[in-house]
Amino acid sequence: MLDAAYRNARRRISTLAVGLTADQLRTPVPATPEWTVQDVLAHMVGGAADEDSGRMDAAGSEQWTRRHVGERRDLSVQQLLAEWDRVGPAVEAGLAGRKMTGPNLAADVICHEADLCEALGLGRVDREHWQPFLEVMMRFVRGQLRNSTALSIHDDQGQQWNCGSGEPATVVRADGYELLRASFSRRSRSQIAAWDWTSAPDPTVVECFGCFGGRDDDQPIPIGIGRR
Repeated sequence: MLDAAYRNARRRISTLAVGLTADQLRTPVPATPEWTVQDVLAHMVGGAADEDSGRMDAAGSEQWTRRHVGERRDLSVQQLLAEWDRVGPAVEAGLAGRKMTGPNLAADVICHEADLCEALGLGRVDREHWQPFLEVMMRFVRGQLRNSTALSIHDDQGQQWNCGSGEPATVVRADGYELLRASFSRRSRSQIAAWDWTSAPDPTVVECFGCFGGRDDDQPIPIGIGRR
């Protein structure tokens, strides 16, 4: 599943990238650390190249991701995509048969694909592409909230995740896409607090939604139209 998810996302992102103007490629991506659209693309290519070559020291760190961008600063989009085409199949082979139990490059590209679409004002990626990652990320949220006051999380498809212990004292309802984006630390504390809560959420509960920590900068929220 992860290999197919990565392959399909890589193809979608590549198709998007080749059609972007120079101004669009320079568009800042609010979810990322002062990167442009082209910088995010460079990071994804760099992560794949490092996985292919075994250059994984400090993987996931700011230093590691910053190097991806710096090393490819002078490359064109066509050169970036050519490199991705070269190293991508090896990454996909490494993901084949694996279950998503922690960070991996398939989750990374799913997250960054949405980052790009939100930065460019495009619609959401179709649910079929990100839905498999929602359950896994909500397991992370449940782990974060295991010592909190009992909370029941409901999405727009009737899925439910009970967190903490005992009878839920609070219920929150949110769109599944928004739950996924929040779990990737792509929604601000105020955006999460603005969901449909039965009572005002404790700030410590809000803080537990993002796997990379909380953030204060509101993120662009796309319209609910699927983008294949």
